[in-house]
Amino acid sequence: MSAVLSLKRNNSAVRYCFEADAEPGVLPRALELIAKRGLVPARVFAQADGDGLNVEIEVEGLEPAVAEHVGRSLGQIVGVRHVF
Repeated sequence: MSAVLSLKRNNSAVRYCFEADAEPGVLPRALELIAKRGLVPARVFAQADGDGLNVEIEVEGLEPAVAEHVGRSLGQIVGVRHVF
């Protein structure tokens, strides 16, 4: 079951943090939401732990409205469990 993701914002970056099922398609689907906006994440961390996957994606250059939309979209990815 998906949930809204955590947005941690500083002056220039947005960090999305979430836990998901450890399935091959979850991380590529999350990164696709960033890539289709022509951006490359500043930082990506993903660690599998049993049947779970802990993910942090930091992105620079997103307008606030776009950052909120990406966060909502990430929360709708099949396999995303909950916020850290």
